[in-house]
Amino acid sequence: MIYELRRYECLPGKLPALHNLMEVAAVPVFEKHGMKVVGAWQPVVGDDEATLIYILAFDSMDDRTRKWEAFYADPDWKQKRGEIAKQVGGPIVNRSSNVFLSPASYSPLR
Repeated sequence: MIYELRRYECLPGKLPALHNLMEVAAVPVFEKHGMKVVGAWQPVVGDDEATLIYILAFDSMDDRTRKWEAFYADPDWKQKRGEIAKQVGGPIVNRSSNVFLSPASYSPLR
């Protein structure tokens, strides 16, 4: 199992739009393509309040690559993403990053 931690730093005032995008567009398309959301978080204290962090689980890096390719090609994703960007007047995210994680031998999450 491989975990992908994704982090999105929003433009000022755009975090609600990102939550909306995730809820109505991204997560349903993730599910459609067999992408498992482990969890999603919004920091509440510190310098990262305008940030969304979430983790996806994949069987392997090849599995991840196939599923992300299908996700980005999905017409539902393209349409809903475009609609939401139009509603908010442009980009939502200022910067994004991701990291790949492998569970330690003592991790309860495998």
